[in-house]
Amino acid sequence: MNSFIKVGLIVVASIFVSGCAQKVRIKALNPAEVGALASKKKIAVSEFKNDHIGLSGKIEAEVAKQKLDKKHYFTVLSRKNMDKIIAEQKLQSSEMMDEKTATKVGKVIGAQAIISGEVTSNAVSGSYKVDKEKCLKYTKTKDGLECSKYRYYKVTCRTTKASVSANINIIDVENTTIIYGDTVVKDYSADSCHSHGNILSRYQALNKLAAKIADEFVYKLTPNYTYFDVTLLNSIELERVTAVQNKKFEAALAYIKVARYEKAKKLLGSLMDEFDGKSYVVAYVYGVVYEATGDFDKAKEMYTIADDDTIEPVEEINLAINRIDSLIANRDEARKQINAR
Repeated sequence: MNSFIKVGLIVVASIFVSGCAQKVRIKALNPAEVGALASKKKIAVSEFKNDHIGLSGKIEAEVAKQKLDKKHYFTVLSRKNMDKIIAEQKLQSSEMMDEKTATKVGKVIGAQAIISGEVTSNAVSGSYKVDKEKCLKYTKTKDGLECSKYRYYKVTCRTTKASVSANINIIDVENTTIIYGDTVVKDYSADSCHSHGNILSRYQALNKLAAKIADEFVYKLTPNYTYFDVTLLNSIELERVTAVQNKKFEAALAYIKVARYEKAKKLLGSLMDEFDGKSYVVAYVYGVVYEATGDFDKAKEMYTIADDDTIEPVEEINLAINRIDSLIANRDEARKQINAR
């Protein structure tokens, strides 16, 4: 887990230029939505009740492949071992698992939490006929071309409708409590005469819905990255600026564009000293560089200086001031989750 300590906002070396506004894309780490699972990294997934579509297996597979910075986030314990313990101890079946059963089984196999649930699914496929016509011959008239001969025929339209509803619980093995519960409903509807592309079969539709439920549910369990763009300011606002200082600032922007952030920091730091910290543009861009390299506290310091230097509101600075505290809080919470034991 030591490699996770430095996880925070990590820069993506991709810079975008939209019109005249240079932008920096930043990668941000957010905490898992289900924070109660932070200290429970050893997970088992029981067979869901009425699971004719393999949802529990899909959730187990998704949990097993969850990674953060190329390292597996959870340890998934074998369902075969779970079923074996249930049989040996003559407990209720795994697809009827409640908090008490989960606690007994979980303690034996070494799980800290067990995911259990119940599934309701249905799907129907059908078809219907639609009357169609096609002009076979056109005749010239004083008003233009008119169809004088038609062919009438019928077209078969295929339909598929499917629905999956899942009640999913996460049971804390140590405390014998449900720490998270969720009900997810997904629907699919398609008509070959009104939809583009292939129409899924009943089996395909149910499988697709189950995969979507598994993906969205497991996404809530793990810290994850999001991306956003930050717009730079591209000219120093001070009246007395030398040609050398302007050139130095332009060079800093050029280095930012190619992700040479340490070089940009040196140039911007030099300009901060030369202007005695009185240029909100330089302070703001300096803050963006610190934000891009994951030093939020220093970025906040620079944004505060930039904000203090302005008389009227500057949109980019307002966004930065409103953003940075949230990013710091998210980073700190994600780190707690990652390092929890």
